[in-house]
Amino acid sequence: MMVPVNISDQKLDTLSRTFNCDKGSLPFTYLGIPLGISKPKVIDFSPLVTKCERRLISTSLYLTQAGRLQLTNSVFTALPAFYMCTFSLHVSIRKQIDKYRKHCLWRGSDDNSRINAKAAWTLVTTAKEDGGLGVLDLKTQNEALLLKNLHKFFNRADIPWVKLIWEKYYSNGKLLNHTRKGSFWWKDILKLLQKFKGMASINVQNGKSCLFWDDLWLGKIPKIEFPELYSFTKKPSMTMADAKLNQSLIYSFNLPLSVEAYEQFLQLQDLVIHFNQTEREDSWSYIWGRNDFSSRRAYKQLADSRQVHPTFRWLWKSSCQHNHKVFFWLLIQDRLSTRNILRRKNMFLQSYNCVLCNELVEETVEHLFLHCEFAKECWSIIGLTIPLGQESFQILDSFRRQL
Repeated sequence: MMVPVNISDQKLDTLSRTFNCDKGSLPFTYLGIPLGISKPKVIDFSPLVTKCERRLISTSLYLTQAGRLQLTNSVFTALPAFYMCTFSLHVSIRKQIDKYRKHCLWRGSDDNSRINAKAAWTLVTTAKEDGGLGVLDLKTQNEALLLKNLHKFFNRADIPWVKLIWEKYYSNGKLLNHTRKGSFWWKDILKLLQKFKGMASINVQNGKSCLFWDDLWLGKIPKIEFPELYSFTKKPSMTMADAKLNQSLIYSFNLPLSVEAYEQFLQLQDLVIHFNQTEREDSWSYIWGRNDFSSRRAYKQLADSRQVHPTFRWLWKSSCQHNHKVFFWLLIQDRLSTRNILRRKNMFLQSYNCVLCNELVEETVEHLFLHCEFAKECWSIIGLTIPLGQESFQILDSFRRQL
């Protein structure tokens, strides 16, 4: 099929007869991706939403909680991946897919189920080593996949669209920080520029794609390293190549310099003098220590991390069945439906005390599994004793040592 772009109908007819192919028009769908000269609308992604909905209906009611977690991550998270490699998904599309993922994880395939989620979605989409369930966050995953395009662009990959953009918009020496032109697709990619440079450093060769003040080169970002000197610059957008062309770097600043700015200038000038310029193109490397871009590693850098107890890490490395791991995660996160949880959800019960002992103590997760006399007897059957006066995580560490 031949799709015309800025050509007359007469020329299109001639070409279609010459190559013996059908005539098409924009927009059209290619491999499921909506293509056109304008940004796809929400309705253009309806096939993706419909596909997710069909998969939800077909999920089994008999899957365990661990099985539904696996299904959520391997199927519902994977379905939009092809779209996210190309487009920045609309917020409403992400929300709708997240709705199906939540439904699959907590309710299964029952459309009429009103079971409440056991954990907040932000906690579910946190990495396992950071205390979550490891379900991928669609927004972060979308950004990590799109960053691959900036990697190709800055490293001048031998791809038609890379050559086209360099020649069309950046052949005059201006770089991305100061010239943001192009199609809707390229402008969406450029929104991720600062995140890309936050995880990448440039290996300067000819210096044409290195912003002298803004980019990380020789382990430093000059604008941050020399703030007083930067306030005097005449050329905040100059490239490294421009800096090497200057016979005297001092004339790139508004003179006279302050004492502090002059001291910073001497340090910066020393860096520039010792920089060896070559004819090769600049290349980029990443904070994970490689020149190859990895969407998986980029996702980890973009995702929020936090300090958690080591229990959350060894939990997922243990040899237990996956269903037991998920149950234990719910336990240590205090997400099991104990009477204490029901009270906190404003559910009325005649009594909130533990029914397994006569101590008239509220049924919390800690009491039910660690301090209740019935629980202690159960632990003693497998040879585990609960040390006195210790917190929950300390008791769990004690259990590991006793096993």
